[in-house]
Amino acid sequence: MPRPHHVITMRHLALALVALTGLLASSCARQLPTAVDSTPSRAAAMTRQGNGDGVENEVVVTLAAGADPAVIASDYGATLLDYDAENSLAVYQPDGSQTPAELVTLMAADARLITTESNGWIVPAEARQKSFAFDDGFGTLLNAVEQPAAAAIGLPAAHKVSTGGGVKVAILDTGIDPSHPMFAGRIVGSSDFLNPANAAAIDMADGVDNNANGATDEAYGHGTHVAGIVMLTAPDAMLLVGRVLDADGQGDVLAVAAGIRWAVRSGARVINLSLGTLTHSDAIQNALEYAEHHDVVVVASAGNWGAENPQEFPARSSHAIAVAASDAARRPAAFTSFGSFVALTAPGVAVRSAYPGNSYRLWSGTSMSTPFVSGTAALLLSLHPSWSSGQTLERLTQTSSHLYGLTPAQVDKLGEGMVNAGAALAPDYAPGITPTDDPEEIVRAAR
Repeated sequence: MPRPHHVITMRHLALALVALTGLLASSCARQLPTAVDSTPSRAAAMTRQGNGDGVENEVVVTLAAGADPAVIASDYGATLLDYDAENSLAVYQPDGSQTPAELVTLMAADARLITTESNGWIVPAEARQKSFAFDDGFGTLLNAVEQPAAAAIGLPAAHKVSTGGGVKVAILDTGIDPSHPMFAGRIVGSSDFLNPANAAAIDMADGVDNNANGATDEAYGHGTHVAGIVMLTAPDAMLLVGRVLDADGQGDVLAVAAGIRWAVRSGARVINLSLGTLTHSDAIQNALEYAEHHDVVVVASAGNWGAENPQEFPARSSHAIAVAASDAARRPAAFTSFGSFVALTAPGVAVRSAYPGNSYRLWSGTSMSTPFVSGTAALLLSLHPSWSSGQTLERLTQTSSHLYGLTPAQVDKLGEGMVNAGAALAPDYAPGITPTDDPEEIVRAAR
């Protein structure tokens, strides 16, 4: 079985990054922008919600090879609002004589179109439920590395075998703070699907309540936090950063579907989707099928409804691994969604991770549990690069830890239990290393 050329423990990672943090603080580290670039883009178009001219009044399609989006617009008397040639996606606005649903019906039989649907909003569960990042005053890298969540899933033991080297993990989210020391040397590609001028996919706040929900920039830092959890879990993995949500947590079908396709073409082996919608999307489903065809593991957050319904998409897609949230003691989080579509849980209660401005904050939600599973998948794929997404899921579920304190409604609705990175890597351990399924023993070993 192949072994990594060098092994980095969580403590080694902490020490190295602490040193890097000091170096950046004393140098000319780039300041994080505080306003969105003014270049006209779909980011501006998507602020139209509330005035009757938002994405819900648009139609998004996946084009067949050779289809001309301008000709299609002319044929249906529609306005071509956006065309992503690289990903074969287009957005149309119906003329005044048609509703979006009517245009979708007309287009459905067109052989030039693979999928046709009304556009819709995609958001992270935390933005929907207004769950915000929290600074408790203890936001250090060492506290992030040694937090109970990391110990509970056996990361110290897992890192004796794999640190995720050579595996690209795509974070499709609000973008990230690329100057954060956790990401130094780890970002290998980026793209902004809301504002192409933001080529670095920087997570930016604009100080405006763009979606008129009473909260400003409620998702700011979300992508940075999610990416940080992947780095805690698989510190030698490489990041592909796709910005598909703005700082209020708003994205649309086109952005997410395009982001998935871009990630696959860019060599991602894992795609993290800490986002969702309550409506099925054919365009996103088609992109997920494309990812699965290329053996890309797609991991999606189950949602924060605290109930079996409603159910989030793409988590409920058969082409994604749906992740619910538990605490570090393997008890279901009070807020977690559950259902037969859930494959695994992972720690999602008060998880400490990177936050813009070289800081570390606590955040709770299934968005936080999802990257623990994405990172563990990267650990496995580093050692088993030929594995399919199905083989990866099989190892993850067969080695998971049982949960405690389930309600009667949650029985058989939280997948196979909590992800256990230590146990998942157990078949690849060097002789003499014995993984444990006991969180208390893992904590003692980490100390």
